[in-house]
Amino acid sequence: MSIPTIANSTAQVVVKYEPKTSESETIKSDETKSSSSDSKLNINLDSSKSNDDSEKQSPKSLARGIQSWHVTLISLGGIIGSCYFLGLGLTFSEMGALPVLIGYLIAGITVFGVMQSFSELLVNLPRHGSFVAYNKEFLGNMLSCGIGWSFWINWVVYVPSECLAFATYMNTYYTIPFKNTAWSDFVWGAVCLVLLTVINLFKVTWFGHVESAMAIAKIAIIALFVVIAFFIWVGVIGKKVHPFTENEVGFIGGRIIAQGEGSLAHRLFPNGVAIIVTYMIFVLVNFQGSEIVGLSAAETENPQKNIPAACKKVATRIILIYLIPILALILIVPYEKASLDESIFAYALSSYGLKWAGQLFTFVTLIAAFSCANSGLYGTVRCIYGLSKEGLAPQWLSNLNKNSLPLNATIFTLVFIWIVFIFGFSSQSLGLFGKSGMSFYGSLLGISGFTGTLMWVGIIISQIIFRFKLKKRGYTIEKDLISKAFLYPYLHIFSVVVQVAAMICLIFSTGGWIIFVISAAVFVIAIIIYFILDKLGKINHQIEYAEEEILFDKKYPPILDHNANDEVDEYDDIAMATEL
Repeated sequence: MSIPTIANSTAQVVVKYEPKTSESETIKSDETKSSSSDSKLNINLDSSKSNDDSEKQSPKSLARGIQSWHVTLISLGGIIGSCYFLGLGLTFSEMGALPVLIGYLIAGITVFGVMQSFSELLVNLPRHGSFVAYNKEFLGNMLSCGIGWSFWINWVVYVPSECLAFATYMNTYYTIPFKNTAWSDFVWGAVCLVLLTVINLFKVTWFGHVESAMAIAKIAIIALFVVIAFFIWVGVIGKKVHPFTENEVGFIGGRIIAQGEGSLAHRLFPNGVAIIVTYMIFVLVNFQGSEIVGLSAAETENPQKNIPAACKKVATRIILIYLIPILALILIVPYEKASLDESIFAYALSSYGLKWAGQLFTFVTLIAAFSCANSGLYGTVRCIYGLSKEGLAPQWLSNLNKNSLPLNATIFTLVFIWIVFIFGFSSQSLGLFGKSGMSFYGSLLGISGFTGTLMWVGIIISQIIFRFKLKKRGYTIEKDLISKAFLYPYLHIFSVVVQVAAMICLIFSTGGWIIFVISAAVFVIAIIIYFILDKLGKINHQIEYAEEEILFDKKYPPILDHNANDEVDEYDDIAMATEL
């Protein structure tokens, strides 16, 4: 049992905990201190530290090579993938005009809640393990393990799909002349994966520059579409006869929405209102990648300032990036014309005589596929690194190379990405598994929506428990938090309800039960494996934390008595000195 050390002041009593140390952990030779990579770090949570403690080396940390302007662009780059330019056509055609707009609005608000929770945790309790560390501290080891490995599977499955999309678009420019042209898909997809490997194995600054440049290109083309769509809508650009209204050129107004059979209510909600809920998981998957801003926190310069700002900007820009273009689409294209055959944006502009738009959007979709795969690989590597740092994955996965990059985690992740890529190629391009193979691979892609949403729910619940424990220990939110989530707890409860409902409703959608079962199996299997290994004594519970990492019990020990408002202020000075 740990022995509490009681620090008295005239105004309050703060209990600080010292972890139990065994003789083998306390008495170590100089050789063991300097050479053993597997040595356990004895974390002293007391505010006073001995000279020996101050001389101990902190574990090697990730290099802070991501600059402030990179952060927002990296997160935006993660959500604007080929799924944005192609997948939007699917949700538009299946949901209808108004439901798709409402659905993306609800999803945008939901993501805003997630990012607010993530920002509060990242700034007040900086950890290299990112959301994995917070899940472990507030939800427990087993749930953290299940959520973390599910998220890793999410991107391991999704990155190869973007590589195959990259190959598809490259073939529109040049198809390699194999006897079986399907092998051209494999070559172009492999080229994409090799480029991703090179970018992610060098200094993180390279990744920041490359991803930011591609994000700027994608945002620019979306803005261009909105401007052109506006001029089409008011009648400045277009053919002499509009392709969908069969009227002379001029102001379109609401004719695209109002025309057709049935009442206006049927035109606005062709598949009913319930489609908003049942299709929500497929809408949410379009927003995945926004959490990468949190995964990059350990490598970001001045994270206390840049991370909260980026989280706020990302959330609002996500809404703008989706809602305004969708509104533009609704006004100029009937929902029945949308499909997965081609980019809905290219189809919309080509229909009004702008043939060059097809080639332009094909090129941008190519960039989007590569960019999303790039940020996805970065995110999943940082996830497995975080799992390793928290003792939920093999310790060697958190080893860093001379450039302070998680090389082992990158190679480990790439091996599985290559396996999924080859399986996906065999299924999609060669058809080796027949129709059932395609269906199964499609289900694997659907898993990314479920597992990513599960991770978001874990972030919000961790933040809610964080607030609850703060209040229980006698702290006030206004005085004791550096960064505070907006509209707490209403926004956060809303976000959790939407996401849980989306995951449950997945069962009732066509083919959704397969996705649900596979996703749940990944989560449960990870927990079972952790439980067995823990019982066998194979889990490392002696975690080494870097100097800048802060645990909840260290920063917010219980305040037994605080009768004056200025008492917490006195503790703030002590806490600040302890952290420094």
